[in-house]
Amino acid sequence: MYVSERLALWGAQVSAAHTPAAYAAASHAVMDVVGCMVAGAGDNGAARLRAALENLGAGDGQAVVCGRLAKAAAPQAALANGMAAHSLDFDDTFLEAITHASASLVPALFALGDETGASGRDILDGYIVGLEIHGALGLALNRAHYEAGWHATATLGVIGTAGACARLLKLDQARFAHALNLAVSYAAGTKVQFGSMAKPLHAGLAAKHAIEAARLAEAGVEGRINSFEGPMGLLELYGGAAAPGWDVGLAALDGPLAIERQGLTVKRFPCCAATHRAVDGVLALMAEHGFTAGDVEAVDIRVRRGHVQNLRYSAPETEFEARFSMQYCVAVALSAGTIGLGDFTPAAVKRPAIRALFPLIDMQAHGSEFDEGNEADPIPSIVVISLKDGRKFEARQTIPKGDAANPLNDAERLAKFEDCCRGFLPDSDLVQLRDAIEGMDGLADIRACTRLLRFEAGADAGERFERRA
Repeated sequence: MYVSERLALWGAQVSAAHTPAAYAAASHAVMDVVGCMVAGAGDNGAARLRAALENLGAGDGQAVVCGRLAKAAAPQAALANGMAAHSLDFDDTFLEAITHASASLVPALFALGDETGASGRDILDGYIVGLEIHGALGLALNRAHYEAGWHATATLGVIGTAGACARLLKLDQARFAHALNLAVSYAAGTKVQFGSMAKPLHAGLAAKHAIEAARLAEAGVEGRINSFEGPMGLLELYGGAAAPGWDVGLAALDGPLAIERQGLTVKRFPCCAATHRAVDGVLALMAEHGFTAGDVEAVDIRVRRGHVQNLRYSAPETEFEARFSMQYCVAVALSAGTIGLGDFTPAAVKRPAIRALFPLIDMQAHGSEFDEGNEADPIPSIVVISLKDGRKFEARQTIPKGDAANPLNDAERLAKFEDCCRGFLPDSDLVQLRDAIEGMDGLADIRACTRLLRFEAGADAGERFERRA
């Protein structure tokens, strides 16, 4: 049995009687990314994409576009919503695959659900199955795939999300396999785009192309059945000799679900996840020792090699670059005691007091003392802060706040969701949306949820978050 057939056999036939914990975790993931989608709808890039929809064949479809009153065809709605979900880099990460899984899974499933009238439980089931395939792909190809420069949210994400769409469409095993094989031909996107509008666009493209692959397979279009393991196939071209291989990825299908064995890392800061362990360490040291930014002589940070690749902007000039700058994120944390949505605007990035701290903050990769494998391996970020009075403090943060092993509590989750939605949605709609997602497992039609995402967002480069403060 070929890899695509093995994945499809599991994806088409696994029982939807997942554990209550799995369904609860899926609904939490939906709430988190929907909040990010609402907040991100006002981003300039997301607004420009919505403006282009008519020229991209949006048509008179039935799928809701977050931040727009007019609906669109499902692929175009998924494109727009995926970009909005990932625009602020506030959405969750799935370390097993090194993907922003929810930013492609939820927009694709919502758009298909709008077209088909899917139930909330069907959406959650599709999410759980799609996340499992994200995980199998990540275990087989990473870290070799990611460190070669591929943006796994775009490459592995489109394939895993095609599996979620195939599950929602209830495709048989043969068509399910071809949805995955066709998605391999859509697998594109590199990390050179980090710090630009194209980075969040990758999540939208993964969602759009996943729907297309599943719909094409539903209609009988076929790909090469051995596209995963064959010569010039996914593993050979995208993973190479250093990749763990399909035996590792497929073995996970026989164990606990990915949503329970690995879970998701929910962000409490709207910036690249590679910064979060270090920022957690900085804030912990400040809380313990009571110093402020003015007391700091130097900050030395050691992170895994892949994080250095991502955090390439030591003196960012735009809000996009700032999300991928350890210097900026640590400087804000030292100055404000947290990092918020209002810190990523053109004006915020130019603040002299923040920029004055950049030369004090040095980031380097760990040496050979840490053997790096999968992203989920317990490799800490180490922060050493030297104060002007001669004192020196060190923090080691292995599990960021928000990880499944160190989760946000219910109050923190809801506060983040409400913070993202406030200013876009009226209070009454915000409450209805929250309640619809919390009760999604019993929702007869997903359109009772998605209808609340119809509003005109416009674009203001995040300035609404500054005004709120």
